[in-house]
Amino acid sequence: MKNIFLILLFINIECIRKKELFVSDVKSQLEQIDIINNKNYPLVTLGYITPWNKEGYDYIKKYSEKFDIISPTWFELKPEEIDGEFQIILDGSNNVDSQYMKDLKKRNNKILILPRLHVGFTEQKLFDIWFTKESDQFVKVLERRIKYNKFDGYVFDCMRIWYDANLLNKFTIYLLPKISQLMKKLNKKFILTVIPIFRNNMNYRNDKDILRKLKNYVDYFNIMTYDYDQYDSDNNKFYSSPISWIKETIEFYADKDDEILKKILFGLPFHGYVYNKKSGKPTNVINTKLFLQLLNEGEYEINFDENEYEYSLSDDINIINFPNINYIRKRLELSKELNIGGCGIWDIGNGKEGLLEPL
Repeated sequence: MKNIFLILLFINIECIRKKELFVSDVKSQLEQIDIINNKNYPLVTLGYITPWNKEGYDYIKKYSEKFDIISPTWFELKPEEIDGEFQIILDGSNNVDSQYMKDLKKRNNKILILPRLHVGFTEQKLFDIWFTKESDQFVKVLERRIKYNKFDGYVFDCMRIWYDANLLNKFTIYLLPKISQLMKKLNKKFILTVIPIFRNNMNYRNDKDILRKLKNYVDYFNIMTYDYDQYDSDNNKFYSSPISWIKETIEFYADKDDEILKKILFGLPFHGYVYNKKSGKPTNVINTKLFLQLLNEGEYEINFDENEYEYSLSDDINIINFPNINYIRKRLELSKELNIGGCGIWDIGNGKEGLLEPL
């Protein structure tokens, strides 16, 4: 009996020691500052910056050599009726920070600035008009803005088209070729965001050959594998961006086409999730600051999934996932093994500069 007690005591002490080491290691990784400003990742690195995570602006400026492309989320495409005519307007010109662009180019004259064009509306009839009757007018708007602000291109982000094969087909026939023609004429870059495959909903699985149909019109596809947000009911686990899913998504879309592979930027998250065990749904998206706060304040069991290379913290109510440096490294290594174009990070301001070290 005494031996059993001693064994249990030893196991408990060992668990506490491992937890303390983990917490100390993660905190030291995430909180490190003044990492070396050079590029460790040999492939293309795209970084999104957002006004709601302003630290991203400073991190990219400070470590500009690590990035090839940045995409500020300055623009929202909105439908509007002007003089009785329907038009898509480029809302957000007041968000453009020209001084920031100049400062960034001084630090790294090779970095490309491609603002994101986000489409938030969903009404099908508006898309029908836009893609068919208003496509020429819209391309003129893009041309005026790109020349005025001296952008290096655009990132086009429209989720609605990926959930409707008819809309995607119209986009491919009517609008995309015109945007592509403009970008080539101006010698600019064009990136199209693509939804990942959904393991739990086969209705949202796209045509396997879709990227083959689109590849001649874009420079890169940013596949949004930074948004997993799914409960793995088979394993009763929660993940932020499992490696097997990233690989599955890339192989599904590329289908061994080297040209497509070279145009794929896989999505890499700099954010984490808080999942509710009972509902099986995320209740919060968290940044590094909030994660460290939760790490300091809570009493959690620490779990490590060696197959997906993800750590998680759990208590009676929640499971928390958040990337650390090794998490980032493993996914970057996978991208090199798959011989793809690079990565797209959402978003830089969610993390702390320690996460940038592997890039």
